[in-house]
Amino acid sequence: MSFLTRLLLLVSLALVPVCALEVWNQIDLRRQRSEEIHDHARQLLSLLGGEQQRLVEGVRQMLELLAETTSAQTLDATGCQVLLTRTATRIPDYLAVNLADADGVVLCSTNPALRGRTIADRVHVRAALESGGFTVGEFIRQRHDGKPAMPFGLPIRRDGADGRMIGVVTALIDLGWLERYLSEHPLPDNAALMVADSNGVVLAHAPAIPGAVGTALPPRFRPLLDAGAVGTAQLTGIDGVERVFAYVPLSAGVRHIFVAVGIDRDAAMNAVDDALERSLVWIAATLLLGLLAAFLIARRHLYQPVAALIAATERWRAGDHSVHVGAVDGPEMSRLGLAFDGLVEDLDRQMRANEEASAAFRASEERTRALVENAPHMMWVNRPDGTLEYVNAAFRAYTGRMTNEENRMEDLHPEDVERIQAVRRSAIPAGQPHSYELRLRRADGAYRWHLSRTHPIHQGGRIIAWFGGAVDIHDIHRARDAAEEAGRSKSRFLAAASHDLRQPMQSILLFAEVLRPHLSEGPGLDALSRLQHGLEILKGLLDGLLDISRLDAGIVAPQLEEFRASDLLRSLNDAYAPLAHEKGLGWRVMPCHTAIRSDRVLLGRMLRNLVENAIRYTDRGEVSVECSVEGGRLLIMVRDTGCGIPADQIDRVFEELYQVDNPERDRNQGLGLGLAIVRRLSDLLDHPVTIRSQPGQGSLFSIAVPLAAGACDPAPQSGEAAPVEMAPASPERKEQRLAVVVDDDPIVLAGMESLLRAWRFDVIAAESTDLAVESLEGDGRRPDILVVDYRLRDRRIGTEAILRIREMHDAEIPGLIVTGEIGTEPQNDALAHGFDLLHKPVTPRSLAAALSRHLAAADGDPRLPVAM
Repeated sequence: MSFLTRLLLLVSLALVPVCALEVWNQIDLRRQRSEEIHDHARQLLSLLGGEQQRLVEGVRQMLELLAETTSAQTLDATGCQVLLTRTATRIPDYLAVNLADADGVVLCSTNPALRGRTIADRVHVRAALESGGFTVGEFIRQRHDGKPAMPFGLPIRRDGADGRMIGVVTALIDLGWLERYLSEHPLPDNAALMVADSNGVVLAHAPAIPGAVGTALPPRFRPLLDAGAVGTAQLTGIDGVERVFAYVPLSAGVRHIFVAVGIDRDAAMNAVDDALERSLVWIAATLLLGLLAAFLIARRHLYQPVAALIAATERWRAGDHSVHVGAVDGPEMSRLGLAFDGLVEDLDRQMRANEEASAAFRASEERTRALVENAPHMMWVNRPDGTLEYVNAAFRAYTGRMTNEENRMEDLHPEDVERIQAVRRSAIPAGQPHSYELRLRRADGAYRWHLSRTHPIHQGGRIIAWFGGAVDIHDIHRARDAAEEAGRSKSRFLAAASHDLRQPMQSILLFAEVLRPHLSEGPGLDALSRLQHGLEILKGLLDGLLDISRLDAGIVAPQLEEFRASDLLRSLNDAYAPLAHEKGLGWRVMPCHTAIRSDRVLLGRMLRNLVENAIRYTDRGEVSVECSVEGGRLLIMVRDTGCGIPADQIDRVFEELYQVDNPERDRNQGLGLGLAIVRRLSDLLDHPVTIRSQPGQGSLFSIAVPLAAGACDPAPQSGEAAPVEMAPASPERKEQRLAVVVDDDPIVLAGMESLLRAWRFDVIAAESTDLAVESLEGDGRRPDILVVDYRLRDRRIGTEAILRIREMHDAEIPGLIVTGEIGTEPQNDALAHGFDLLHKPVTPRSLAAALSRHLAAADGDPRLPVAM
């Protein structure tokens, strides 16, 4: 770009802001004028809209007077006709005024020919009778002469206490008269007034447009009719002129009537547009004159001094460092010439210094290369674009050859090449250090794992090279693989232990309960109770140990989903209401329908541990589960009236194996793992847990769970779940209930069958889905309840058994899945099909609660516990 061009550009930049300011002022003036047009349209609308409202109000008052006459109240057709005949001469602009009974039959009219006819099919008549109030109808044409009209209706209510509707009075206004009436009210030049009904049919237009009345407004007016409030809009009117309309939509003003006042926008903006055009012409002239003046001045006072500077520069480049410019035209250019002379001298000195520095840099580079070459570890240097420049002696000794850019990837294991290249493709353009593990081939052909790190070398704000090195980590890599395999083995062991320990535990719990009816009061029954108590303690210890082991192994991965808190609270109520009532404690679960986002299995485990602790450490009073929404989270609170926790021990209760007031390690109070599991699951799920407690006054544990998107908390429902007896109650029925049990473990199957028979069920027990279906086909009865294990033989699942049996009978048969798996698959499958899920080992009490709830729901029992 030449100096002159730059000068002209500078002048332009100086003038442009002034010109732009003037243009902006004109544009702002135009905007203000546009706003004034909108304000003017709203003012006209306010004036003329009031006339329209007064017109409609006059019609309403006339109809109300007619409805209150004696003839109307008694439906006296003769008296009414006399009244309307006398009134017709006074209201020539009303096409017809009718009085009809509740069936729509005209009893009297200003047009006697209409007597006896029915007008029940007219929209305004039906609307008046249905709404019970004054109604403004839609555009119609009279049946006998086809004249366009605007209808109004008002129901006739009989005076007295009942006030029932006995008829309707209607009025039809001649739209031609309405249009003349509106035209008589003065409008500004280039303004138009328009009235339409709820269907967008034009009722009147001023100035009048032949044929406009009775036609539908164009679709572009529909948003104005449906608007929620009075407003303005710019669009083309039905006369083809673009106008700024102020409008009253159907929902405002007189309901079902649309009123709009428009002002011709182009006519109103002509003066402003002319001023803007004159301003642009003035701005263009000013800019051109400024550029011409700058051009003439530059040729005289800039070109000649610059030419002298250029000549001196060319001589200096040719090697003549003795050149001097000296003083030239004007003080500023003279100082520039002298500064140029000083610059030449400084450059001469700098060139000599650079030559000395270059020599020193080359010597330093040679020393650095020597250090890299003789380093004991494998090293290399890449060019700025990442291509290989050279490798050191250690690298060449390891690979047994000279590696270059073309064959460098041949040193890597073939399986590592694509991964390494992907890392380099992203890191090198970004100038980022990068590292990776890779297998390098040794000279003898063996591959060993190495850790490679490459860093950029910067100079002057740019990358001049990449320096890299590799360290042998083969032995460390093998040790890590062995540790990971050990972790996987631990995970497999935990999964197997969880299932294999729960199965026999389940059968023991079932058979222990089966023994109860066979023992009489005395030592035998007392020993059984102690046995069941010990089994429940053992179940809690087993759950705690397995949960801690799985958390320690890091194999618990949250499966976050959105669900209602009531899903968890209902299962808590089923499982722990009997325990609380058995201990003589009050039990309360607050209804809560709030949707939350969490892992339902892990959150359920946290709540069960808190409730178990509350019941265990509370001797009198009550245990309650409550909910409240605070700060975008749902607080699920477990409150008890137990012994409480001293302030100096609140933080310690979350430690493993620590228990308040249990120095003797009484196993009846568990292992002290419940709250440790709660704390770990809290960290895993990011659900903060807080405690408020005082000794002797109970404790309050709170879990803060994130709300689901759009979660809301409906009004709580009253009522609590009734306690469930150990055996499900049987309704009054002739035959026993039929239960189908499917489990591939013979011991658990036998225990479940024995317990259900002890609870007065007929039982069909099967080790597979096919055997259960075959037995049902032979029996012929419809089951009352289905209890199935989730994981069956031959990779079959219990969900299939429930669905097949439902297909045989009906889809309303309750289904209950009992499983020894803790993973998310059974939970998700049960949720997808609407089945309840119990985790083994399930106590008889929990099983009885679930059966009672399902059977009560199937029987339509009004005592069914309230859904949370």
